[in-house]
Amino acid sequence: MSLGQSLKEARAAMDLTQEEIAKRLYVTRQTVSRWEQNKTLPNIFVLQELSSLYGLSIDELISETKKSIQKKEEEVSMKKFNWFALAGVLLFNLLLVSVVALTTILLVFALWLITGTFIVSPIILLGANVMGAQSFSLFQSFASILLCLAGLVLYPLAKKTTQTLVDSFKKYVKYNKKMVYSE
Repeated sequence: MSLGQSLKEARAAMDLTQEEIAKRLYVTRQTVSRWEQNKTLPNIFVLQELSSLYGLSIDELISETKKSIQKKEEEVSMKKFNWFALAGVLLFNLLLVSVVALTTILLVFALWLITGTFIVSPIILLGANVMGAQSFSLFQSFASILLCLAGLVLYPLAKKTTQTLVDSFKKYVKYNKKMVYSE
């Protein structure tokens, strides 16, 4: 239970409205509402006045918050390892996802290979001309420049595709962790 929840329950137990509390503490009703919603915290002097108004010690108001934190920590540590889920995840990943992942990785690799080759095509053409390996026509030189431009256009696409796949893989791993570690 949070401090705001403790304040709200104590006020309700006294059959007081937020407006009545606000008048007694010389604050606005919205301020009392924000305390109870845990949007803001009352300062120590107001907390003292609230504790005397509700007939509770400050420790009783705040200790509920500590109990809530301890309870949440216990819930996190109480999670169990699900062996059947692990077996299912491994089997599913080995059979289906590995085939899809391998295919996707190869396609992305091919995209990067094509993009890189297109970008360096004028350099390859120039190198072949300088070394005298083969002479190229003006049309081939122009086509090489067009391929370079196409590679420069493909580069952002390849980068975005790779980033999307990496993000998807991270989410998939998180999902699998949630499946294996259950409450």
